[in-house]
Amino acid sequence: MKVSNMIFFYRLKWLVRLLLLCIFVDLSLSLIQGSLSDLFPNHELAIAAIAGLLILTLLRFSFFSYEDEYEIIHIDTRSLVFGFLESQKHRHYEFAKLIHADFQIEKGFLKYKLTLTVNSSTGDKKLRRFDLYFLNAEKRSYVENSLKKVLKANNAS
Repeated sequence: MKVSNMIFFYRLKWLVRLLLLCIFVDLSLSLIQGSLSDLFPNHELAIAAIAGLLILTLLRFSFFSYEDEYEIIHIDTRSLVFGFLESQKHRHYEFAKLIHADFQIEKGFLKYKLTLTVNSSTGDKKLRRFDLYFLNAEKRSYVENSLKKVLKANNAS
């Protein structure tokens, strides 16, 4: 089954677009000669939009998707503001269930953090961290139960 925070992520993406549009509108209307430019002399709308973008950037909201079909676990993640700059390598992570060694879910401010430990081909253990922004309790428990099942199956074999 696939779980994600897609709806919330796309709502925030539209908010980012709206804030960028506000900056563009404020700066454009302030350049027009006449009474319209008098409405935007101090660029309050642009300043408020930049502050909103800055807050969204500092909170580092990100998309999270988890799928555990078949023998591979797929995790997709991308940043809300800087997602277009990230390479596919940093946005998509997949690994065989057999190399899954451990996991931990920690509660933080506005988010939960998932830390996965996987065994590499050289025998080292690698840590991968993912932010679980705004996943409801049902989806979060599905991810946790799925990972517990994988660990139980790996320990049994």
